Amino acid sequence: MKPVLFSIQRVNRLRQAAEKARKNAGMGWDGWSDDTHTAMEFLRVFDSLWLKEGFTLEAYVYSSGQNGNGVIWAVPSDAEIPSLMDCPRNEETVLRTPVPPGAIPLMQAIDGDRSPWSYLSASILGREAYEFGARWHGCWWSDQAILSKPPRPADSDDSEYGVTEPYRDAPIGEWEWLENAPEIWEPSFIDEGETCKVILNIHNPVGQETVYQATDTYPKGSYAHQSENEDICIGFGGIVY
Repeated sequence: MKPVLFSIQRVNRLRQAAEKARKNAGMGWDGWSDDTHTAMEFLRVFDSLWLKEGFTLEAYVYSSGQNGNGVIWAVPSDAEIPSLMDCPRNEETVLRTPVPPGAIPLMQAIDGDRSPWSYLSASILGREAYEFGARWHGCWWSDQAILSKPPRPADSDDSEYGVTEPYRDAPIGEWEWLENAPEIWEPSFIDEGETCKVILNIHNPVGQETVYQATDTYPKGSYAHQSENEDICIGFGGIVY
């Protein structure tokens, strides 16, 4: 089946709305805090997606100085949620993440209208939710850009290009190609019958500058995806926090 392509402008508008909705999560004090209200407002940005019946959200944010991390859980609507002080913790994580009774990963409780855009939205939701409450060293996704054009050589004339602008396109640099360039650079959706895929070409400037292709595979009837990343090319620079 012919892939469905999405304009980078539409995709970036969704990213910007999600970033704005989660921007102030957990602001106020150090340590863990409950910020379920912000998580609910964040989910409403994705109008082709919603929580499955019988679930609600529970979200927590950890702050330490200028750093932050967070987590959004889906929990049964009838579950009794203990206070943050009494909430069970995942002792295998460095920050002892709160895990309320009956909690499951957010994307396992997401439903939607089954349109190609809803699957693209789920791929954005999963990444933006991972960034919920994240600040400075806690960030992973915020500095990455979804591309719609191939990267350009270092001698390209573009004095306004900013490597840390989150919605930049066609990054400039000296590239070592590891794989053949994709035929399609725009964000795309492919329906394969029993599964469907969202394919994103992404520029990550942090550490070793890289352009990679992310393939999110969705089983039929599910918005919980498995993601595989394949490096396309690497640069000779990069930024460090």
